[in-house]
Amino acid sequence: MQSVSEIVHAFGGPTEFGRIFEVPYQTVQTWQRRGYLPADRDVRFVEEAKKKRISLSYEHLAKIRHAEK
Repeated sequence: MQSVSEIVHAFGGPTEFGRIFEVPYQTVQTWQRRGYLPADRDVRFVEEAKKKRISLSYEHLAKIRHAEK
């Protein structure tokens, strides 16, 4: 995973991502536009990815955040 958009789409798109992580669709769209995911949710992101057999690690998240700067 190289971007927030890739992560969101791996989970099934903004609507499904929002449903899984209990955030409004508009919030997911804003995160995608900004290339941002809140760090306090990393554990949940990785846990849910494992359940869905999506290749997402803490390293992926760290690299995306590093690229933001």
